[in-house]
Amino acid sequence: MKLHYILSRTLCSGLCGEWNILPVSFKRTFSALSSNAVLINQEVDKFDVANKSNVAPLQKDSIDWKWQSSKTVVQCKYKNGKGMLPVEVNVFDNHLGSDAPTVVMLLGLSGSGDDFKDMVTFLSSAGIRCVAPEIPGFGDSEISRSDIYRLDFTSAGQSQMLIDILKEIDVGRIDSVVAHSAASWLAVRLGASQRHVKSLSLINPMSVCPNKAMRPYAWTKLVGATARKEKLWPIADSYINIGARRSGFKIPQHKKRQMFVSLETVSTVDFDLVKQDAKTIQEKRLPAFVAWSQNDKMIEESLTRHLLSLLDVQENVSTKPQSRYTKEVVFNNGGHVLHRKQAKSLSENIISMLQQIL
Repeated sequence: MKLHYILSRTLCSGLCGEWNILPVSFKRTFSALSSNAVLINQEVDKFDVANKSNVAPLQKDSIDWKWQSSKTVVQCKYKNGKGMLPVEVNVFDNHLGSDAPTVVMLLGLSGSGDDFKDMVTFLSSAGIRCVAPEIPGFGDSEISRSDIYRLDFTSAGQSQMLIDILKEIDVGRIDSVVAHSAASWLAVRLGASQRHVKSLSLINPMSVCPNKAMRPYAWTKLVGATARKEKLWPIADSYINIGARRSGFKIPQHKKRQMFVSLETVSTVDFDLVKQDAKTIQEKRLPAFVAWSQNDKMIEESLTRHLLSLLDVQENVSTKPQSRYTKEVVFNNGGHVLHRKQAKSLSENIISMLQQIL
């Protein structure tokens, strides 16, 4: 099945977003990959689009790609609304072009766009464009510690930063938001607020309440508030290290600076907004794929299942069924870096979902 046919179905079904996506002809083939990863639990897909049985397996193309990063300057609004901060942000891209199905890959705390390299290998072979913008303060998008506290690192604030970055690099379609760990808060915000987001792919996601490393949450908020006072930075830094050890998270020396923006992120989470966004996604019936490992020491499985239950849809037999795809995949190993340990299987499931929704 050629991509121009897939896109025509997408456009006709009214899934075009706010950025005026126009029909184009494609030459690449969108291919499925096989996986030998062992899954200990895989729920049945809930997908009720007509003619699902007509979705044929697609053939693999030989596609040239390179996972490279480049810098672009983005104007970020101060959270007090007074002024803009120009930030040189780092963006990874496999450079398959704007015509290809596109996934935007979001980093977890203290992550890098290069962490997705293994998944990008499989997704690129299927003709999927992969873009991993590094939000200011993360990866190689460096800002000063003082500037961290001038910007808005809530999910709403990061959402605006990301939208500005994507516009700057001319990404005009998002067929799936692939998010790891704490980036799931941002992904859920995007899915709830942006019509051009077609699906979510959440890996080891944070949920609608604090994980064990953030509890008691009142204490996390207090440490975050302390970190906003420059004179108290030594005190805040000692507790950042304690929190990291409690979660089993080792902080490489070159990533120490990222822990400051990580603390600002986790201490300003609006969990009520996360719940509201999850409800909106359920009402929008946005396709979603959620994967996690049972030996994740960072996020309890019960929290992930709670999030999944909020994103899922219970069919009302009195109403006409609408398009819906949800899938959960649980691994018995892979830890918190599932996107590295189970890259092939995760990619296969994302490809399978995109085949069916596009």
